[in-house]
Amino acid sequence: MVRSPPIVYNRTTMHWGAARTSVDTIKRFGELADRGADPADAAKAWTDAGFDDETTAKWLEARCFDPEKARDLADLAVTPGQASKRTRDGAGGDYVDTIAYKVAMGHLSARQGAARASSSR
Repeated sequence: MVRSPPIVYNRTTMHWGAARTSVDTIKRFGELADRGADPADAAKAWTDAGFDDETTAKWLEARCFDPEKARDLADLAVTPGQASKRTRDGAGGDYVDTIAYKVAMGHLSARQGAARASSSR
């Protein structure tokens, strides 16, 4: 069997089958996803956090715009669907938004978000 050479993006070696987030996925969500920076940098950050296009899109739809915070939640077994629950809890004022958003903004810790994601209230 002949293997294809690895794909090289910005000097980072990526292998076929490795999770990768494309610039197109980031562009679909606009400035909320790229934070006004280069979409390629945002795509790399999501890739570095271990997310592919489909999973990145799910986290962005849940309003988690920080790949490191999404990874923290995922490492605590929280899915984007669970993190999309809305809550009034957390610091930063009395407003309702998704658990994912509040974790991304630092208004809830990942552990607090995980506890709320698994609760039935």
